Amino acid sequence: MSASPVNSLGLAALFTAVLFLAVPAPAWAQAGPAPLGAPVRLTPPPLEGAPPAPDTPALPAPNPPGAPPLPGGGTVQIDTLTSVDPDSAGVLTEGDGGFGIAMWEGTDRALVDLLLPRLPVNVASSAMRDLMRRLLLSSTAAPKGESRKGELVALRVGLLADMGDFSGVNALLDATPGRNKNDQMMRVESDARLLANDIARSCELATAQIQKQDNPYWQKAFIFCQALAGEHDKAALGVALLREAGEDDPVFFTLVDALASGKPPTLESLPNPSPLHLAMARAAKARLPADVISTDRPGVLRTIAISPNAPVELRLEAAERAEAAGALPVDALRQLYTSIPFSDEDLANPLTRAEAESGPLSRALLYRTSIIQTVPTAQAEAVARALALAREGGRYASTVRAFLPVLKRIGPSTELVWFAPEAVRALMIGGLPEAAENWLGLLRASALFNTESGAVLGALMPVARLALTTDDWSPDMLGAWWEGEKSREGARERAALLYTLFESLGEPVPQPLWEALFDGPDRTTVAMPHPALWYRLASASSAEDGAARVGETVLLSLLALGEGGPGQVDPVILRRVLTSLGAIGLEKEARDLAVEAALSAGL
Repeated sequence: MSASPVNSLGLAALFTAVLFLAVPAPAWAQAGPAPLGAPVRLTPPPLEGAPPAPDTPALPAPNPPGAPPLPGGGTVQIDTLTSVDPDSAGVLTEGDGGFGIAMWEGTDRALVDLLLPRLPVNVASSAMRDLMRRLLLSSTAAPKGESRKGELVALRVGLLADMGDFSGVNALLDATPGRNKNDQMMRVESDARLLANDIARSCELATAQIQKQDNPYWQKAFIFCQALAGEHDKAALGVALLREAGEDDPVFFTLVDALASGKPPTLESLPNPSPLHLAMARAAKARLPADVISTDRPGVLRTIAISPNAPVELRLEAAERAEAAGALPVDALRQLYTSIPFSDEDLANPLTRAEAESGPLSRALLYRTSIIQTVPTAQAEAVARALALAREGGRYASTVRAFLPVLKRIGPSTELVWFAPEAVRALMIGGLPEAAENWLGLLRASALFNTESGAVLGALMPVARLALTTDDWSPDMLGAWWEGEKSREGARERAALLYTLFESLGEPVPQPLWEALFDGPDRTTVAMPHPALWYRLASASSAEDGAARVGETVLLSLLALGEGGPGQVDPVILRRVLTSLGAIGLEKEARDLAVEAALSAGL
């Protein structure tokens, strides 16, 4: 059988031929180049009839809150000798929060290759994201075993991109020798650049790779760059070649045509957008459809949040989810909240409006209210309502971070004793223990003459002990807590969790308290990790068969917790994870997970 003229010539040869006529990179700069991970202004286009939004300062680069700083601000000096194993590349030493050069000692490479891709990159737990990030960015000797050089570091870069950690992607790419020879890493960088709206750098990559790689990914990226440069005849030739080769991507073809015509296209559906789709839609001024936020990829959600061609409701939803997953700086979420126009009536009755609508728009309204209010009581009411709505919607920690500047401005006072329990919990999860202690002090003073304050204080003390390691604690307080808790719905489940957390962290729980739970059901349904993972975790963190395997323990702990995080796993699983992390010296990280679990359960 003879080949068709197009196939015999070869797509790569035609694209290479067209390359010599390509325009220089500056023609692509019209899309707005920006450093990878750099912020993009979030203020949406003005809505009809709305006043212009005030100018806001530029946002910081999206380094996840609480994460160890990248040395030198993300710029890494590397040894480019070809003898260096790229899989050992990293940017975090033990002094920077890394897990050490020997973190994979005793762990087989095949196990790492099998389990690392399963990391729960879309988890909302800050403590888990911190562990994950450090695991992927640590400078370390590669695990021993058969492998192809560069595969492990490419996987790590890809996982960081999936997390939406573009600053981590950039740093690890810079630290990896020979990265330009690894097509997988180049694709990850290209996608990350597209998501960050750095079209100029993405086009540079496409121009370089199209000469070496014969695959649709780089061909489509190069066609996009030609269309941006106004080379529509060349782009049309590339499209014809792709169609001839059987490429099926109607969204791509629609957007290429729109860039040529200059008319914004209509996208009816885009449930799982690629970075290229989003970049092309933005360039073509195509309004993003509602199903675009059905994706669960944090990096993609971040891009939707900063896309001026997305409706404001979609941007808010994407921004909250991206911030919860650590992909969007909390300052960016705050800026988006303040950019939403509200009527005078809404601003005059924010609590009433929030009662009627409990989604992101209501939190944006309550945030706007809290920052323009000058009366502490009114500020506290807005914050309390926002946190209550967020707790019901599963976004409590993210909303705490967004409202933290307001929380810090509200000082403890006798008029705000009612707000103290909410303030203590929020400030604990927000990482402000001194401020939380101040509110606890208010409750202690009020409890001297107010029995209701005494009951509230008793309910808070166990979780305060976990988060703040308060000195005024005795095991008897657990008994008092149970007496106040046992008549409430779900009390036994919360008690089992609390007692497990205490014992996992070395805090004694009186035996009678455990025995008080015997009148519940004898069996519970638990989604357990696979037995192989379960027993391997116990082995990895134990020094009985040699030194503890640090990297493996962290990896298995993250897998055991899963995307539900510490707030959604059974206490039995949580105990194994916390004790395993404590055994390898990560006591603080174990305590952070315990606090997240406790507050998520409503303790």
